[in-house]
Amino acid sequence: MLKRTWWWRSTSPLLICATLAALLARPSRVTAQEKPQLVRTTPLFDFHSNFWVNLHQALFHEAKLRVGKPARGVQSAAPLSASGMSTQDEAQWNAAVSFYAEHFGTSQQFGPLGNDELIQINDNLAEQPDDGARLNPAALPPEIVAVLQSAAVIYRKYWWPAHNESNENWIASQEERVQSLGPKLASAMTKDLHQPWPAAPIRVDVCYYVVALGYALTTLPPHTTFSSNGPANQDLIGFELLFHEASHSFADTVMNALAAEGRIQHKDVGDLWHALLFYTSGVELRRVLPASGQASFTPYGYRYQVYSGGNWPKYRRVLETDWQAYLNDKIDFADAIHSVVAGLP
Repeated sequence: MLKRTWWWRSTSPLLICATLAALLARPSRVTAQEKPQLVRTTPLFDFHSNFWVNLHQALFHEAKLRVGKPARGVQSAAPLSASGMSTQDEAQWNAAVSFYAEHFGTSQQFGPLGNDELIQINDNLAEQPDDGARLNPAALPPEIVAVLQSAAVIYRKYWWPAHNESNENWIASQEERVQSLGPKLASAMTKDLHQPWPAAPIRVDVCYYVVALGYALTTLPPHTTFSSNGPANQDLIGFELLFHEASHSFADTVMNALAAEGRIQHKDVGDLWHALLFYTSGVELRRVLPASGQASFTPYGYRYQVYSGGNWPKYRRVLETDWQAYLNDKIDFADAIHSVVAGLP
């Protein structure tokens, strides 16, 4: 069964002062007449620092470096190395990287050109024990099992302790935000997108390396792989990205509505749905922040010029007008979908 996969766009920082001023002037959507939101009794996320998923991501990262494709979605210009590494250990690790380079080096791990085997391996490894004590080969190709078992000894000896510490520190750094801001943000976003949060907590495998634009990817059934080392994945902006990734798992309603409206109006809506997810998470996170933090917060979409390439400047215009009117409770969902599509050239 093929996995449906989502990805992000990440570029350089930019502050859009006029837009932020407009966003700051928005009225609150919470009114006395609103019905109280139901209290969720299960966690929003299920965080893991899994040895096997980290090893898989590290090998894929090294493979991409080896085949000379480090520019996009690869976090380091230098391959992994360790002082005092024996010749045998180096040869054993290089053999595993060579296997990944040969089989997956020209693949993306996400998107329409992605490699479904890579994604399936990632999902299957998430079911293995986090500590890497054993590897159940039942759901994995035999050649992958052999490579992972061979590489595991080397990875554990030289790099896993530092990578695991990075992952655990990232999880700890977001724990208070997930508890205090998470329920409010999840409630707002699911209301906006007209679709509930998944019933079970979304599995998040935190890895030192994640080869994807934005250093994160989400597959369905909901499974997010998120880099603890990604330069834009830290602190409050990393918290926003986490919820952006989560929104991919409850975006069917808005995606289908935009596609249907595009057919009616004979317009190509492209990946407007994806820009809409970025925009919504940024708007709603600002709203749930304390007043002292709202003015200084720059959403990811503006901070990293998400709306600068391809058709995304056009998307930004309709999001800042028609979708923003919906987020401000000025129009309903159906009218918002119609208006954002009508606003496209």
